[in-house]
Amino acid sequence: MPASGLHGTHTIPLGSHLCLFYRSPKEFLRVTASFLKAGLADQELCVWVLPLPLTISLAFAELSHQGEDGPVRQASQQLQIVSAQDWFSGGTFNVEESLNRLTAFPILARQLGYASVRAVGGPGLFVSEACRQAFMRYEREATRIIAVLPFIGLCCYASTECVGTDLFDIMHAHPRALLRTHTGWTSI
Repeated sequence: MPASGLHGTHTIPLGSHLCLFYRSPKEFLRVTASFLKAGLADQELCVWVLPLPLTISLAFAELSHQGEDGPVRQASQQLQIVSAQDWFSGGTFNVEESLNRLTAFPILARQLGYASVRAVGGPGLFVSEACRQAFMRYEREATRIIAVLPFIGLCCYASTECVGTDLFDIMHAHPRALLRTHTGWTSI
């Protein structure tokens, strides 16, 4: 099983679609960079979707802090970084288009010589209830798709932005969740 890169959770099987709740943008960067660093070391195609206000330069700085050269990894195409706004169609979320992007990554991975895909990111704030519901539909479909692919997906949500309904929907759309404890991240 591939290494998780997360303190407290050692491995994550391919076909996993997990969610994680973070407290601050700094925590998001630290955790997701560590998760991707493990994927880069395992020769996986790595995809990083950055919610606002995070930028590629901040992502590169965190990777550098963890001993990775982000620009070199991105130039080799092993690391694909995109803003959530660009990934999710600039605010008008299209479920089918986003699912098509998701299913294209294993094909790209094989073309580039990688056996599997590791994707991490977060949607940022939902602009409307309709957008939130569409995104939850995407998450449920993504679980079904990822389960049969050489893929690990980690969806990250700002705990400070989630209300009870959001938490329930997010947890329901993901077979497993990673929660931070005093000893690290644990899977439930």
